[in-house]
Amino acid sequence: MKIMCDTNVIIDVLLEQEPFVDDSCKILNLCEEHRMDGFVSASSVTDIFYLVRKYTHSTELAYTAVGKLLEIVKVCSVTNNDVLTAFQKKAKDFEDCLVATCAKSIRCNYIITRNKKDFEEFDVPILTPSELLQQLS
Repeated sequence: MKIMCDTNVIIDVLLEQEPFVDDSCKILNLCEEHRMDGFVSASSVTDIFYLVRKYTHSTELAYTAVGKLLEIVKVCSVTNNDVLTAFQKKAKDFEDCLVATCAKSIRCNYIITRNKKDFEEFDVPILTPSELLQQLS
């Protein structure tokens, strides 16, 4: 199974955001154990680095966190075609549209996010971390 992890799922783990951290951490553990292929978009990596640095006030911690993340998930390249496809959709949230476009281009089974409504307008199956865990049990 291939999943695209939305930025909020990763941030929940890295910043230990309650009450979401447990389920999101379980998802990343499944990826680390190679029980599923986890992806993040290339654009999400920069957002994750920025947010970790902003909330921890530490560039070193941001590099450490992103380094660990890159050991667990793969980065989905954002191609010129992905950007053009997302741009042409004129979605309310361009960044989410780009994540959905990337997920479709690599044939992910699901986008995993806490904000399902952000992805409803795109033709990609969406689950929250807890929904994916329930589906797997």
